[in-house]
Amino acid sequence: MPGAPLPGGETVGDWIAFSDAQTAQLDKSNDRYGAAVGIVERCEARDREAVRRSRPRFLGIF
Repeated sequence: MPGAPLPGGETVGDWIAFSDAQTAQLDKSNDRYGAAVGIVERCEARDREAVRRSRPRFLGIF
């Protein structure tokens, strides 16, 4: 994600607006990272369960 554009003005308000916009960009990026990690964790859990269920059982019980 591209960062927020630097402010054109030199007032404190311009820099506060820039800081808010930059923080919003970072929040979006962090949310996407968390979502991706969650998806990978759920996929890995699903795969582990599928492997566990697919293994043959000794005498049908183990």
